[in-house]
Amino acid sequence: MKKVTCLISMGLILGASLFANGQQEVTVGGTKVGGYNVAYITPSLDVPFWRYIRHGIESEVKILNANSSVVTYDSKNSANTQSSNVQDAITKQVDAIIVSPTDSASCTNVLELAEDAGIPVVICDIGTDGGTYAAFISTNNKAGAKELGEYVAMKLKKGDEVAQIALNQARINGVLRKEGFNEGIATVGAVDVGFKQMEKVNRQEGETYTQDLITAHPELKAIFCHSEDPSMGCCSALESAGRTDVMVVGFDCSPDVVEAIQDGRMLATAAQQPVLMGRKAADCIDKILQGETVEKEIKMNTLLVTQDNIGSIYTTLKEVALTDE
Repeated sequence: MKKVTCLISMGLILGASLFANGQQEVTVGGTKVGGYNVAYITPSLDVPFWRYIRHGIESEVKILNANSSVVTYDSKNSANTQSSNVQDAITKQVDAIIVSPTDSASCTNVLELAEDAGIPVVICDIGTDGGTYAAFISTNNKAGAKELGEYVAMKLKKGDEVAQIALNQARINGVLRKEGFNEGIATVGAVDVGFKQMEKVNRQEGETYTQDLITAHPELKAIFCHSEDPSMGCCSALESAGRTDVMVVGFDCSPDVVEAIQDGRMLATAAQQPVLMGRKAADCIDKILQGETVEKEIKMNTLLVTQDNIGSIYTTLKEVALTDE
């Protein structure tokens, strides 16, 4: 009896120590039954899309386990900062990492660091060139861009010139968007005359590259922007140049994009579902930490948002793509 009492006392002391140190977790048979700490490593919180994913992660973690916490690291679009953020998360002994890589090549280093530390990783968007991870939640970028290309192709004719303001082609998602869109416009015989590759993915790049494209290609009929903020910069540049003849289509969504589609400045966008992606990433982490098996590759479709359907699809967009509060 004394031995049992001693063991119970030791357990109580250990539990009190864990909670005192902020590690609100208890492990039974390798399964977490208390709280856990998750790090979300994001490329840049200046981009609305990543804020939407963060919201999905944070809200779902609290629903799944009220004792758990999420800390978000902003990598400022720097692979070096991303690596430092991961090292900091590891030092703080987080239980799991969700990463949206700054680029696919540098993600392999993130995965190696986490694997060496025994920390499970879920990748949420963009993808990696290699490494070990527990799950990868991604948009079906090629299919979404192809559907968008087919839609704009209905407004074009054979030989019409189209250009792209693309994500960095070191990112797998950027490559897939470019390829998918080109397949879509090929259905009518439109021609992709060139693309500009973004680094910061902001409105200024969208504006500057649009000016470059319409100067180099005065007969341009449409521009495909790979992200929401650059799409707004593209619209501004075309308005300033008086080019109402150039159609703008985008990838991703934001309140500004919705407004631009409603007032006719944008033709359409392929809206990802970042809030839902974040929720799925958090759900994967919860299952992994409970010792459950998760699907390794999870692909999500985009929502084609146009001037014709914006009214009927808006409620859905607010739930899966636009909430970051």
